[in-house]
Amino acid sequence: MKIMKNALVILAGGKGTRIGGTAPKQFIKYGQYNFIEYFLNNISLKLFDILVICCEKKYINKYLKKTNNITKIIYAKPGVDRQNSSINALKKLKIYNPKNVLIHDSARPLASNDLIKKIIFKLKNNYAVVPYIIYDDRKTINGKQIENIKNIQTPQGFKFDLIYKAHLKYKNANFRDDSSIIEKAGKRIKYIKGEKTNLKITYPEDINFYKSFKKKIFKIGIGYDIHRFNFKKKIGLKLCGIKIPYYKLIGHSDADVGIHAICDSILGSLSMNDIGYYFNNRNQKWKNANSNIFLYYCKKKLIENDFYIVNLDINFICEKPSIKKYKNKMIKNISNILAIPSETISIKATTNEKFY
Repeated sequence: MKIMKNALVILAGGKGTRIGGTAPKQFIKYGQYNFIEYFLNNISLKLFDILVICCEKKYINKYLKKTNNITKIIYAKPGVDRQNSSINALKKLKIYNPKNVLIHDSARPLASNDLIKKIIFKLKNNYAVVPYIIYDDRKTINGKQIENIKNIQTPQGFKFDLIYKAHLKYKNANFRDDSSIIEKAGKRIKYIKGEKTNLKITYPEDINFYKSFKKKIFKIGIGYDIHRFNFKKKIGLKLCGIKIPYYKLIGHSDADVGIHAICDSILGSLSMNDIGYYFNNRNQKWKNANSNIFLYYCKKKLIENDFYIVNLDINFICEKPSIKKYKNKMIKNISNILAIPSETISIKATTNEKFY
């Protein structure tokens, strides 16, 4: 079995009744994503070997469809309270035995990737790492005035064996968070500076804060395609939907390498499969098909996922033909299909200096 270094737990079993709505707050979409999807899209999943989402089974297919393409996600059943949800998730992780685990509340979608990296780094020399911020508030407790109140945040990072054993030992208690269990176990916690934007969304007015601070998500996709020329057919070349009087390219469809590469870049940016998955070259339906069809499909997927193209850079590598006088027509065709300004499209051509 692969040795796993870092695991992530997202606790999403709460009802979130104070926000209102027909679904728990962590599953309500504000824009194109709910809290869980937004959080996962803004962190580097490469930091983790496995992820556990703790939520009711009925919510998985209904509200978490966009996480289905993340192969390393498993699910755990929520408990009657936060602590029981944590232990259920940790039990799911036990068979993988990761070195570290970060436990995060789904109601904190604005936690940054930088904060996560800091926690993981600090776990190298600490049992537990917990972020916090200090509010300049004053509070009276037992007649004493306390200043600089420490507000604990998530994600909280732990050595997996430590937090797992602590949860088993104090399973009948009801702690407010996982760090409290470590305190009870007598282990030292490393507190680090958290983020003021890492707010726990609890009340309706918090939603406006979330909307104002959430980042716009940018994704990048790269497409590449190559076909051989059919020197028996002196005409038939098509690039970016424009016919060019030159030898046809060999391919199942019209072999438009320009559009095929654009399609793969769009599908890649959306974390989907490549063009061959959706338009298989063994399917006679696509024999000699106009590749514009493929590009319209990709445009549809962009719209469904609430994304749009901000820049498209296309580079043809070929010795012949010269595409200079066809470039503007290509840009216009792509612009029309994708409904994007022509100014956002760049088409260039270069050669391999006759290296084959």
